Amino acid sequence: MLKKIALGLSLSLSLLAAKEYEARLAGHIVIKADEKIKPPKDAPEFLHTAGKFFNGTREEKLHSFEAQYLPQDRIKNFKIPFKDQAVQGHSGIKYLGNDEIYIITDNGLGTKANSADNMLFISKYKLDFKNSSYQRLQTIFFKDTNKKSPYKITLEGTKERYLTGADFDPESFQIIKGEFWVGEEFGPFLLHFDKNGVLKEVFETYAQGAKLLSPDHPSLELSSKPQSKQASFNVRRSKGFEAMASSKDGSFLYPMLEGALFINEEYENEKGKQFTRILEFDVAKKKFTNKSYKYFFEENDHAIGDFNMIDEKYALVIERDNSSGVKDKLCKTKDTSKCFESAAKFKRIYKIKLDEKSGIAQKIAYIDLMKIKDTHKLSKKPLVDGNFVFPFFTIEDVDIVDSSHIIVANDNNFPFSDAREPNKSDDNEIILLEVKDFLEAR
Repeated sequence: MLKKIALGLSLSLSLLAAKEYEARLAGHIVIKADEKIKPPKDAPEFLHTAGKFFNGTREEKLHSFEAQYLPQDRIKNFKIPFKDQAVQGHSGIKYLGNDEIYIITDNGLGTKANSADNMLFISKYKLDFKNSSYQRLQTIFFKDTNKKSPYKITLEGTKERYLTGADFDPESFQIIKGEFWVGEEFGPFLLHFDKNGVLKEVFETYAQGAKLLSPDHPSLELSSKPQSKQASFNVRRSKGFEAMASSKDGSFLYPMLEGALFINEEYENEKGKQFTRILEFDVAKKKFTNKSYKYFFEENDHAIGDFNMIDEKYALVIERDNSSGVKDKLCKTKDTSKCFESAAKFKRIYKIKLDEKSGIAQKIAYIDLMKIKDTHKLSKKPLVDGNFVFPFFTIEDVDIVDSSHIIVANDNNFPFSDAREPNKSDDNEIILLEVKDFLEAR
């Protein structure tokens, strides 16, 4: 009976209506989709081009594949493989002050199998929202020089041992004492790098008394017998640590899973409503604690984009559905090759409160990224019904700037996402939003 009461209280707290607040565009910066970055001089020749294994087998000739992720997907305006490394996959952000940010790039072309020649890195930018411009100040490439990964890496036999998208999928990060702590999806793992991007530690993940494993965890192997039961896992592919916040003093990290865990033969839920978990990692003790918070989705097929703390109790969380596209370019015929079959719908940033007593991430307020006011006419993209919209499938970056503003960015999945224009690869966009009332909500 007590368990039923607790479950009812937990679900009731999660269902408390969050109030909607208005967001106003305060700045808009566009990083063109085709922007590339050169690999370090000591990187092997293998890394001076990317996308060679997109179709599963080697293709060395540049621009030989159409940028089409699925058979029914629209063909884009870029081809692969391509020279250098793409500045894409913006999957985590940290505002440093003085209009400077760090932003992390994910594993590359989307899967472990096709991203062996995509380098992993984090970049520091100076933003100028007044002039809608930016400057890349620094790029740090991740590597396992000292063989700290317990698992084989792609470039095992090289001197520098740069890490690639076949080794890890970095999706979120925090900076503690100048070093990088990265939330990763293939394990899911928690990775610790020094200030130069050299891997120091790899932590396996534990929650609810179990080791968490995705189908991409390097320890999993298929049985040698087709009739045998195959290896089991409890985290869906691409549902590992999509987001990660930290306490303000850096004592604790709060990695957040993108989707619900599969426990006891079902996805974690209460009365059919799925939730994901915010875990807690003790930085000094270097281990996961037993504490976690439940974050309930508005719909079971929703996913997490990013998560950063405002203060010790309140935080920002991106929750989104799997839609993309602008409604003014919806198809009017059965041919969907050059138009959007559907449009983006649910793209929200919630303000949440981490309630220790209940163990719930309570939704306090939200803003709708599909109806942002552009009072000062700052948008670099066409408005839709008079509003600035952020219509992307993957919106994966949010952090607080000051008491009135937050910063938001998309992962453009280069060259595959095309949410603004059919058949045209999305740019990386960084927006500044004025949301004072939202941030003050309690």
